[in-house]
Amino acid sequence: MDQIVEKKFNFNTVAAILFIALGVFLYIVIPSQIDKPLIQLSVGQFNLPPELFPQIAAICMVILGVWFLYKSRSIDQVNELKNLNKEAIVNVAVTLVMMAIYVPLMVNLGFVLGSAIMIFAMSTYFGNRNYLVGVLISITLPVVVFATFRRLLLVELPPFPIDIYPLTHWSLI
Repeated sequence: MDQIVEKKFNFNTVAAILFIALGVFLYIVIPSQIDKPLIQLSVGQFNLPPELFPQIAAICMVILGVWFLYKSRSIDQVNELKNLNKEAIVNVAVTLVMMAIYVPLMVNLGFVLGSAIMIFAMSTYFGNRNYLVGVLISITLPVVVFATFRRLLLVELPPFPIDIYPLTHWSLI
């Protein structure tokens, strides 16, 4: 009997239950998190509230979670997390720590410099020994992403004087 229960209750079952709980939580919280607009636009005769579409997304998340829960009961799955070696666990932990350090770096040093430091540190940790290529990629990639987001997509990213200069000097971009 225990073997039957074990086969039906697996990682996917837990993930499905978490998706359902998250969808219900979002559905309940969304109205308090969205401000009422100053100007209410109506579509024809209908006056659509601003929380309608986020709540529809939350309902879809619950529906997909219920479907996932149903399908997960029939999956025969082996828990591969038990078979991870120490190196894999250390690599995941180091990546999480680097990402946690990246946030204050990006906010305080700007997107380009913070991202360059994080890319170089992470690529070096995971085996890059060609430091010149590492530095070139670490600088080029964030500058390209920053320019694309600021110029084409008009998205604000944490600035630093090194980040703003290319955007104000027309000859660089």
